[in-house]
Amino acid sequence: MTSPKEKLKALIGRETARCIWLDIPSAMTAEIAGQAGAELCVVDAEHGQIGPETIVQMLRALELSGTPGIVRVGDATPGPIKHALDGGAAGVIVPYVESVAEAQTAIDAFYLPPLGRRGTATIVTRAGGFGADPGYGPRWNSTGLLALMIETGRGLAAAPDIAALEGTDILFFGPYDFATDQGLDPIGDSEAILQAYRLVADAAHQAGKLAAAFPWPGADAVRLLSEGADLVAIGADVIALRQGLAGALAACAVPD
Repeated sequence: MTSPKEKLKALIGRETARCIWLDIPSAMTAEIAGQAGAELCVVDAEHGQIGPETIVQMLRALELSGTPGIVRVGDATPGPIKHALDGGAAGVIVPYVESVAEAQTAIDAFYLPPLGRRGTATIVTRAGGFGADPGYGPRWNSTGLLALMIETGRGLAAAPDIAALEGTDILFFGPYDFATDQGLDPIGDSEAILQAYRLVADAAHQAGKLAAAFPWPGADAVRLLSEGADLVAIGADVIALRQGLAGALAACAVPD
């Protein structure tokens, strides 16, 4: 089976990637993000108000710049994963994975037989070119990227076993949910959060898998790369829009 590092390199042409997080349900926003030049974009269907039809529109917009799109689904159940993949996603991110059993549920939904149980309907799906790409099914298990998020103490404890599963490609550390779960402050307890990330990254790398993370106030994307991350989130559309507009307003104060 193709290694996760080989999958990532085949997808983006390099072994380390930056991604932009997309929460605004807009194909135009996705197109702009793709033109920014990140190696990947993540369509966030967990927290963004983004349904299956909009996922397809956003993936299509990303293709204009040749930017692969990965979808963060709401949970590990087959429905959301199938919608994202059939719509043409290069992979999915599954949130809040806390056990081997939950990880296996995601693996089963993500991969085609014999590794998984994903239904084969490439003749009617966008991913299979509506039947024009008969090679999609045979190559999927060697190309699709599955990232499982470690966001709780339970998930951290299970991380080595989750990473060891055939089909896990990436352990993705979620610092904010982890901090909430553990009663930590993302600023004041940054070192404790960083130590948790290191444990996740070590579990991934020891199993031959990739490590990813979203930055937090005490560890920006550059720091995470220096800590061995293979994939880092470098920004989000909602945050960039809010901060950009607030900054423009602050730079042009209205006289009293």
